[in-house]
Amino acid sequence: MWAICRHARLDSSNDHRAINQSSNRKRADVSNSSGNPSRNRLYTAMWRWHFYAGLLAVPICIFLGVTGGIYLFKPVAEPWLYRDLQTVEPGGTRLSVEEQLAAASKAFPESKPDSITVGVAPNEATEVGVRDKRGRNLLVYVNPYSGEVTGSLVRDRMMMQQVRNLHGELMMGAFGSAFVELTACWTIILLMTGLYLWWPRSGARVMGVFVPRLRQGSRIFWRDLHAVVGMYASAIVIVLLVTGLPWTNVWGGLFKRAQQATGQARPVAADFRVPFRSEHSDGAVALTLQEALQIAAEHGVAEGSTIKLPRGPEDAYGFINRAKNLEESDFLYLDQYSGKVLARANWDDHPVSAKAVALGIRLHQGELFGSANLILMLLGALATVWLSATGVIMWWRRRPQGKLGVPELPADWRLPRGIAAITIVLAVGFPLVGASLILVWLLERYVLSRLPRTAAWLGLAVH
Repeated sequence: MWAICRHARLDSSNDHRAINQSSNRKRADVSNSSGNPSRNRLYTAMWRWHFYAGLLAVPICIFLGVTGGIYLFKPVAEPWLYRDLQTVEPGGTRLSVEEQLAAASKAFPESKPDSITVGVAPNEATEVGVRDKRGRNLLVYVNPYSGEVTGSLVRDRMMMQQVRNLHGELMMGAFGSAFVELTACWTIILLMTGLYLWWPRSGARVMGVFVPRLRQGSRIFWRDLHAVVGMYASAIVIVLLVTGLPWTNVWGGLFKRAQQATGQARPVAADFRVPFRSEHSDGAVALTLQEALQIAAEHGVAEGSTIKLPRGPEDAYGFINRAKNLEESDFLYLDQYSGKVLARANWDDHPVSAKAVALGIRLHQGELFGSANLILMLLGALATVWLSATGVIMWWRRRPQGKLGVPELPADWRLPRGIAAITIVLAVGFPLVGASLILVWLLERYVLSRLPRTAAWLGLAVH
């Protein structure tokens, strides 16, 4: 927020000087500065960045922390929530795959199946993906022994899918996704400036730096619970934020373009949205699903893989194995007439960047190294909520009467070149941050600073 820092000026009135002196006393225990005026001014500038970053990020951070923490439990929650549909009583001989697919088609005669996943465990129901006449994606569950349809779910209405939509786009599509991305980027800045404010400046100490002081008054109590916890949790939260960025539209979209330009994108065969075409000719007879399965098995495709069904005469069979162990992931596409392999990709075919993104996604979702990964990411989500809430409590308890409480800068302060360079790098590296900086500067310079009461409340110089 360099433009805001640079253009901020102290009001000349006695009241403003009194407020500034009070603010200086309140942060004395936080800064512990050596008395160097330039360092004190830089500290105030960083505090101002921290304040504005929190103003922009905190409300959504709390929401993202809660929804992200809930989504981590998807592998546990969904089997329990939908156990009546997804589990069956083993017994008898399994029906053929075609018979199970026919049972799902009979239950939804006006819909067309587009995928099928046959369970590996004896008590797993077969899952058939269906698109109905209303365009909804349904998951239909079939008892593999009796052919009975145990039930169906609308994919987008499943609890964890709705939590994911809330977490990733606030249920507002592309606009919500951009807002979440902007929040994530500003939260990274919030953590970086917070670490600068936490950094001890008057020799090594333990209390108040590594251990919170809980018996020195409410102001220090809340300050330490915010700063010390933030110090310990910052690495986890930054990992959460960075691993979530590849999902975003702006940063993630630019990153994917960079991957493609440098040959670091994932293989085309690993993108299930890319259609592969069969060599169709008049009179050609398509393979049955069972025949396609047998050919796939000969090529080493694991049981339990999801099978993409051809939706037309030119489509191909697709076999997708998204194994818990990424090294076992596999993607195979077969010509639906000849059974010829059209494309294949496994973990070894992914370049370094694509592997890093895949590992980051699993890490973000708490699925990379078992329960420890889930607990670590849950702590990160809880820390996000905690830091946001304690930051609001600190501001509320310290806020000056009649003002927002933005830390004010001396009139002669100028932005150091190093900080200006960092600001430019952040603006370029995170395009939405750069756009928000320009927007806030224009709003402050040409609108807010021309409204005396608003400017006084925000601590801005009046133009």
